[in-house]
Amino acid sequence: MNVGLAFEVAANFIQQAMSIVFLYLFFDKPNGKAKRVIPLLSAALILLAITIYGTVSALTSNYLYYLITAVITILYTTVFLRGKLYLRIIIPIAVSNISIAYLTVSVMSSSGTLPFVQGVALPQSLRYPVLFVADIIYAVFLFIIFRFGKGKINMRNKSDILAFIIIPLITCTVGLTALMLLKSVDFDGTVQVYVTVIALCTAVMVMIFWYLMIKSGKESQTKTDLMLSRQREELYKSSVLSTHEQIEKISVMKHDMKSNMMSVGMLISQGEYEKAIAICDSTGKALSTAYTPVHTDNPTLNAIMNVELEKAQSNEINCTYEIADTLKNMRDGDIISLIANLCDNAIEYLAQIPQEQRQMSLLIRSYKSYCKIVCKNSIASSVLAENPNLNTTKDDKTLHGKGMDILRNIAKKYSGEIIINENDNQFSVSVIIMN
Repeated sequence: MNVGLAFEVAANFIQQAMSIVFLYLFFDKPNGKAKRVIPLLSAALILLAITIYGTVSALTSNYLYYLITAVITILYTTVFLRGKLYLRIIIPIAVSNISIAYLTVSVMSSSGTLPFVQGVALPQSLRYPVLFVADIIYAVFLFIIFRFGKGKINMRNKSDILAFIIIPLITCTVGLTALMLLKSVDFDGTVQVYVTVIALCTAVMVMIFWYLMIKSGKESQTKTDLMLSRQREELYKSSVLSTHEQIEKISVMKHDMKSNMMSVGMLISQGEYEKAIAICDSTGKALSTAYTPVHTDNPTLNAIMNVELEKAQSNEINCTYEIADTLKNMRDGDIISLIANLCDNAIEYLAQIPQEQRQMSLLIRSYKSYCKIVCKNSIASSVLAENPNLNTTKDDKTLHGKGMDILRNIAKKYSGEIIINENDNQFSVSVIIMN
C-alpha cells in the first residue's frame, strides 16, 4: 500500500470511526466490559475492512459505500446497544446524512476542478486539507447532536416519530440527488452554487427541526416531572393525615384496652365469664379493624400503602400486607400507579360484596432477578368467566377501565409481565418487575 492510498484509507476511515464512537457514547451500553468493547472493536474492524476495500476499488466515491456503512452502524446500535429501538434506527440514519455531504465534498475535491470556479484545476495537494475540513465539520455535527440530544429526545405521539423518521430520509434523498445532479452536469460551477445552497438550506431545516423536537421533549418531561411531584405531594399529605388519624385511634384504643383488661379481670374474679368473653371478643374486633401505618425505607411506598390501607379500612375490608422489597429500583410515579391500581381494583370490587367476604392482601416479594407484587382478593363468583377481558363495567369508558392497561405498561417498562389467576375463590393479579 503506497502513501497516497494509505492517506485515502485514513481519510475515509476517520469519518467511519467518528460515527461508530459517537453511537457508542450516545446510547446506553450493556453491563460488562466485554459486552461493550468487543462489539465496538468488531464494528470498527468491519468498517475498516470495508473502507480499505472501498478505497482500493474506488467505491468510496459511490453512494453504495455509504449505504453499506449505514447498514452496519444500524445493526451495531440495534443489536449491541441499549435504548429506544426507533432512536437506535433513526440516529444512524440521521448521522449518515452528513456522510452524504462528505461524499459530495470527496467527489468534488477529486473531480479536478475547484468548487464554484469553472475550469480551474484543483491541485491534488489540496484534496486532503479539504477532506480534513470536512472531517472537522462532521465532528462538530456529531458533537452538537451528542451535546443537546443525549437522553433528551422524547417522542410524544406517532406523528412526532413519523416526522423524525421522514425528515432524515428526505435529507438523504436531497443529498444523493444533489450529488447525481452535479455528476450529470460534470460539476458545472453555476449548478454547484445552486445545489450547495439547496443542500445547506435543507441541512439547516433539519437542525432546526431537531432542536425544536429536543426542546419540546425537555418541556414535556419537565411537565411530567412537575405533575408527578404534585401527585406525590398530595399523596404524602393524604398519607400523613391518615397516619395521624390512625395514631390517634391507636392511642384511644390503648387507653380503652387498659380499662377493658381491668374489667375482664374483675369479671373473671366475680365468676362472670360470659361477660368477660364478650368484652374480649369486642376488643379483638376493634384490634382487627386497626392497622399499623407502613414504615419502610421508601417514603413513596409508605405513602401509597398507608392511603390504600385507609381506603380498605373505610370500606370495612380485612386487608393484610407483606413487604419484602421496597421497590427502590422503580420510579416514584410508577410505584404510585402500580400500588394504587392494584389495590383500587380490589377495593372497588370488595366494596360491592357482603362484608364477611371482604378479604384482600398485598405481597411484595423479592427474588434474585425480579420482584413480584401480588394483590389478592376474595370473590363471590368467577370474575374471568363473566368478564374474561376485564373490561370496565362503568358507563363512561373514556374515564374508567384504564387500570389493567396501566399495570401492563408498567410491567413492560421494567421488562416484566402481568399474570392474572383465579383459585379457591381468590382473584390475584401478579406484576413481575425485573431487577
